Amino acid sequence: MKRISAGTVRGALDGRGVTVVLDGVEGDKGRAAFGLLAEGGRYVTIGAASREQFRPDEAELKEGGVTFTDALARLLEGLDRPTDEARALTAAADGTLVPAFQTFPLSQAATAHAALEARATTGKVVLVPDAHG
Repeated sequence: MKRISAGTVRGALDGRGVTVVLDGVEGDKGRAAFGLLAEGGRYVTIGAASREQFRPDEAELKEGGVTFTDALARLLEGLDRPTDEARALTAAADGTLVPAFQTFPLSQAATAHAALEARATTGKVVLVPDAHG
């Protein structure tokens, strides 16, 4: 996956800002993406792959007329966790809910890692012991 710098984005937009940032990384990259927003833009977080949270402060939002939404938090707001967890476990047990995962033999851990980096996987990736034959 080719990485594009904030400067490249600004150049491609002839100095204009972007109207929406969908940020799944946060951290330093989230801050850089936030800096690309035009006045009145929207910054939406959809995860934190960097494991570093970035939240613009109220002054930054007000200064640019920018709105901020933590989409994952909003999604989780309405959940009744104990009830929903019990329903999910029941559905998994009866086969109506099937988790998405891919397995790789442990000896192919490097291949699994490369697939993750290339975003060529679906669901979780599980390394399993090599079959002895």
